[in-house]
Amino acid sequence: MALCDSSVLTGQEGSISFKPPGTSVCVRDFSAWGTDGTASHITLECGSDFRVNDIVFVTEEDGGNLDSAFTATTATFAADGVITALGSFVAGSGYPASLTDSVVTFTGGSGSGATGTVSTDASGNVTAVALTAGGTGYKSTDQLGISGTALISGSGCVVEVETVTQGGGTATAYYVVGTGTDANGVPWIELSSTQHGTPIDANGDGGTGSADNDLPAHINIALADYFSVCGVRSFNLDITRDELDVTVLPCSDDGGDDCSRLAAFRATQAGYATATGTMEVYFTCDQENIANRLLGSSVLKSQTGARVRLYVCTRYEGGEIDNDASLYVDADISITGMSFSVNPDDPTTAELTFSVRKMNSVFGLS
Repeated sequence: MALCDSSVLTGQEGSISFKPPGTSVCVRDFSAWGTDGTASHITLECGSDFRVNDIVFVTEEDGGNLDSAFTATTATFAADGVITALGSFVAGSGYPASLTDSVVTFTGGSGSGATGTVSTDASGNVTAVALTAGGTGYKSTDQLGISGTALISGSGCVVEVETVTQGGGTATAYYVVGTGTDANGVPWIELSSTQHGTPIDANGDGGTGSADNDLPAHINIALADYFSVCGVRSFNLDITRDELDVTVLPCSDDGGDDCSRLAAFRATQAGYATATGTMEVYFTCDQENIANRLLGSSVLKSQTGARVRLYVCTRYEGGEIDNDASLYVDADISITGMSFSVNPDDPTTAELTFSVRKMNSVFGLS
């Protein structure tokens, strides 16, 4: 990505966007929609935290069948499709030895139809995996197994999906116009096609007939876009990698090092990554302020859906953030704590701590 100048970055060019936890919720495809006695109520899982004026997309996932009063958002915004590249893999063990480009079908994940080839070494460990057909309906977060006529034994090989196509598709946005809980404390929301509009009544025809489709079929209701957080004073992020010891014993005794005066050094390679960070956020009395919502998220039981974009350099185009020209980190996070103090002389700030569950992109790498 090209920046417009070569000046040194300062904090003046940073910013934060945020998706609060509780804003990506999966519900059953029949019983959630207007079945609590009020046709406009959509029953949610405990831990959801949608607010009035939130804008959401509704998607059918894993065979879910959305109530016909609503329109599902399709592939472009659900980010699923044809596999275009495979990522790293776990070799497994016990497979037939010395296979070369043996044909396999990839199993599991969100889609179907992906095929490829694998090779194994003399010990029956998978040494190479290649893609031959990308199938349909996969997600970039999928982890796949392998199956093939030559694989009469073995287990443990897991292949990660790296990238998928993101085809045409449509997006229908809905506004949250009502929230509440039923007599048992179970949360519900109401949706409208316009801001402050009339809640949509469900037709009660999700699922198959008058029943839910079998799991994993479901409907996902998720926040459509990030909020810009204007009350953040500063943030930091620390990424570390495990150091794996891959030192091996000498494989021969004729290395000619008998007279070496230097000790042998261990060999290491980078392993799993860990990322933690903090944000310093101003308190205000405005309960609708997204910074206050960020602070309140620290005590929510479920952190599902929490996601941040931490911009080191924010570029704008037409009044909107241009992600292609900006430098940022995009990550799913869990908010792990909050501390604050109040005194009469200074603005009241709180420090949030968070940990990264999944890194989606870092400075253009995804």
